[in-house]
Amino acid sequence: MTTVTGLATARGLAAGPVFVYRGDGNIPTPEYIVEEGREGEELARLSRSIAAIRSDLERMIETLRERTGRQDLHIFECHLMILEDPYLADEIKKKILVGRLNAEAAVRKVFALHRAQFAKMNDAYFRERVLDLDDVERRLVKSLAGCSKDPHLEIKTPSIIVADDLTPSETVLLPRECVLGFATNGGSTTSHVALLARALAIPAVTGLGNITANVGAGETMLLDGSTGVVILRPDEATRASFYELMRRESCLVDAASMERPAGTLKSGGEVRICANVHPGIPLAGFREKGARGIGLYRSEFLWLNSDFEPTEEEQFEAYREATRFSRQLAPDATITIRVLDIGGDKMMRGRKSSEPNPFLGNRSIRYLLSHKDVFRRQMRAILRASVEGRVRIMYPMVSCIEELTAAAEIIAGVKAELDAEGVAYAKDIPVGAMIEVPSAALCAEEFARHVDFFSIGTNDLVQYTMAADRGNDAVAHLYQPLNRAVISLAKMSVAAAKGRGLPISVCGESAADPVVGTYWAALGVDTLSMSAAYIPVMSRILANLTREDLDEYAKVPDSMPSDATGRQIFDACRDWLASRLPAELTEIVGL
Repeated sequence: MTTVTGLATARGLAAGPVFVYRGDGNIPTPEYIVEEGREGEELARLSRSIAAIRSDLERMIETLRERTGRQDLHIFECHLMILEDPYLADEIKKKILVGRLNAEAAVRKVFALHRAQFAKMNDAYFRERVLDLDDVERRLVKSLAGCSKDPHLEIKTPSIIVADDLTPSETVLLPRECVLGFATNGGSTTSHVALLARALAIPAVTGLGNITANVGAGETMLLDGSTGVVILRPDEATRASFYELMRRESCLVDAASMERPAGTLKSGGEVRICANVHPGIPLAGFREKGARGIGLYRSEFLWLNSDFEPTEEEQFEAYREATRFSRQLAPDATITIRVLDIGGDKMMRGRKSSEPNPFLGNRSIRYLLSHKDVFRRQMRAILRASVEGRVRIMYPMVSCIEELTAAAEIIAGVKAELDAEGVAYAKDIPVGAMIEVPSAALCAEEFARHVDFFSIGTNDLVQYTMAADRGNDAVAHLYQPLNRAVISLAKMSVAAAKGRGLPISVCGESAADPVVGTYWAALGVDTLSMSAAYIPVMSRILANLTREDLDEYAKVPDSMPSDATGRQIFDACRDWLASRLPAELTEIVGL
């Protein structure tokens, strides 16, 4: 029996036989000079392969649409755009016509060049986009080699899929009824596998190093997507204990899902629980999980999944669909649309940032204020969609008052345009600011005079406060949500909101962490927003606590010695919380 720990990527427990998916990344690719005069034959082969792959991708989009009910399946639409990208196609054709390379070799060389450019980018999202290029390249080479079928996809028995990594196509083509979980050597919490696993409620652990070399097909694996632990070849006692834990978790989730509303405290009162979503993530099942609204709609994915800025009409359709869906979640459900959170090196495909430090550069609200036409188009689309439900607009990465006042002027101008055109919109649409940088928290009292609500984005607030990139292994230990500095900034933000009677939420990943999310609730935030799969467990935790319990929990960090580290404060909070919850619940959530 061997235990391996990786990244807790998608919550849940899974147990079953291993299916090792070795993929097809090592397809032998011939490289040779085509006889003069036969270049046209290579171009014809390339054209036939592109046509066949286009058909396959369209079929996959239809398959995923049937499973999830989504209409904007951007991952595979992105693959179609790569496949039909005229720049890529011209480069490949040039190597065939000028260099007289065979089609397979031409594809490999052109894609290798673009893959290298993506891999150099600092942003984790764009590093993950290398998988999109890999996926399309792999399909082209397989088709050119006459290998259109992949025998590894002939999985028949429910299994845990173990792989080096998985592309979106591989993930979706695997039959859902036969996939118990994912365990991969690489990947991250921003990978396509992570996004799809959470969307499809499949437990996943990524970043396991070399798991494919340590387990054989058919061997039993136990996988905990909440703690990032996998157990290979478990003994009978361990297996029996894990199966019992799975049974109890299933009962807990079913019970929590039936509770209405989610987030109700034991003594009455509530901490509202909403879902984080982005275009391309299926919305089905959110209500059953207990989501009371959409606390964060990441609009930037409409840009990141495209070669071009989405049109006003494309944005409007996406916002309208999400807004209509949000109405089904609760009578008073709202949807909070975060405006374009992009800039620096986080750009649309085909564009690059020349900034020396893009994370401290022209990004998010700064980007929008320097690209006012982009901002106006997005505001028009959001305002037009606001008649479909209770929409809120949220600005990311606000660092000073000037940004708030400049943004307010633009919205006022857009409203005047719509009024002149006779276009309906919600006149009193709330506008809020994300607290993501220390300056915003330090100026929260003044910010509160200019907005209708706050939302603490803990992912960036922790990073910027601690000056530590959470994606950098060398400084990952400094990513401490319960460091005293972070707590102080959060307290300032909550106090400023409460002082002006403004609602305040937390929409960062820490909202779903049992220890940290509960602490934010204890500080007095009104709403926790998280991936929908995490809602039942957080709801059950809060259902076991009274308001008095939360008041006491909020004091735990203050009771620690002045030199206590963020890790020590976290451990003290975990121990306190574990002592107040039923034993079976603490075991399930890993306290």
